Amino acid sequence: MAKKNYDTIEDFLIDESFNNWVKATRLTDVDFWEAWIANNPHKKELVYEAKDILLGLQFKHIEPSKEKVDTSWSLLENKIKAKNIEKQKKQSPSSFRLIGIAASILIFVSIGFYMFNEAPKKIIYKTAYGEVLNLKLMDGSLVTLNSNSSIYYYENNNRKVWLTGEAFFKVDKKATTNAKFWVLTDDLNVEVYGTSFNVDTKHQKTAVFLEEGSVWLELKNGTTQKMVPGNFISYSSVDNLILEQQEKVASRFKTSWKDGSIIFEKLPLIEAMQKIEDTYGLTAIFKDVACKAKLITGGIPITNLSICLKAIEKSANVKITKLKNQLIIQKK
Repeated sequence: MAKKNYDTIEDFLIDESFNNWVKATRLTDVDFWEAWIANNPHKKELVYEAKDILLGLQFKHIEPSKEKVDTSWSLLENKIKAKNIEKQKKQSPSSFRLIGIAASILIFVSIGFYMFNEAPKKIIYKTAYGEVLNLKLMDGSLVTLNSNSSIYYYENNNRKVWLTGEAFFKVDKKATTNAKFWVLTDDLNVEVYGTSFNVDTKHQKTAVFLEEGSVWLELKNGTTQKMVPGNFISYSSVDNLILEQQEKVASRFKTSWKDGSIIFEKLPLIEAMQKIEDTYGLTAIFKDVACKAKLITGGIPITNLSICLKAIEKSANVKITKLKNQLIIQKK
């Protein structure tokens, strides 16, 4: 974040990071400005005057005529030029501030029609292999995005999110408006009000686990499914089939990844290795077919690949060798 002085209304209005803070569209800018305000309390009044101007302008949809803009601008210039230089020197800072506000409003109104009639801005977050990202959406909902995953939403409707990959959602319930929150995938739509749940769209299917609250699933075949806490459903629109459905699943088996580990309970090694493939973008090669059926129970750390592989070797009593982008699994 660039460091510079902010001494006038104009300094804030033309600053892109300040605009991002006002609209809460970029988390790094939000964090920067919250800290900046805390460290510059003497400029807090100036900050919020600029914020009010930007927020007020968001509701202006009528383009002023060119004649009106030209006339207003000429009047303003004449008033400024008419001031005696000595009087200008004696003016209080607040007077200069009012002139700056008026000029800024006039400039922003003249271009407001074009700014606020563009297509809604698409906000995108994406993770690389081995990366987990914690997000706070504009409505207050929290999202943990797993590796090699992405979400996007539109600035004018941040309670409708498109997901590819895997994410854990903790949706902020809007008690006053009872506004719905949607997660959309290729297979289904998840409809919620305020709840915590996990969605995984990998391998041409979508799996949903509900930790708390309640949700409705709208499957692409037109049917719906209601879920209660502990429910797990996996559905493929390609096969038009519910692949798996469990009534009561412990949360740790479906959401532990967001805390840096994967917990298994008698899971075949081939399925465990698929999770490692998804996390790191590697390919598992079994030299011994019998190893695929070995069962794993316990927790495997996934924040460090080397430690992760050592833990699997010990738990399954196998040897894993990494060769470029392949993991070779064989008997010890």
